[in-house]
Amino acid sequence: MSLISFQHNFLDSVEAYTERKLHHKFFLQQLIDETTKYKLYDMFEELAFTGKYVNGLLRAVKIGQSNPDVTNLQMIKEDLMKNMEKVISLIKEITSNLAAEQMNEIKVKFIELSREQFTNLTQLIDDLDQVKKYLNHLKRADN
Repeated sequence: MSLISFQHNFLDSVEAYTERKLHHKFFLQQLIDETTKYKLYDMFEELAFTGKYVNGLLRAVKIGQSNPDVTNLQMIKEDLMKNMEKVISLIKEITSNLAAEQMNEIKVKFIELSREQFTNLTQLIDDLDQVKKYLNHLKRADN
């Protein structure tokens, strides 16, 4: 059972805590609105966790490509692709009740993996990483 509660201006608090502007704040707010409306808190928390994990894998691939001592790069890339698919799947699940027009916008912006969508998706994953850091901060503050 998730303990997430989205206070007013949650994303502003994420930006203040991480000292970084979110790339896709409007879309993150849509995800939060859908999460709250349909009580999908565990799913959102899983999305934030997976986003943070994928962001770490992206960094590992970047470092691994320039370091010949890294021998498990192919395994990291496979894990990266599996978890990027998981991010996309969770986004689809959380937004499944949106109107068709809104769903199409999400598909065009994040899911059809051309170069531009891949960039948007990796930026969103970075945003989710920041959200997860803030959620972790809130959990520590409550203890």
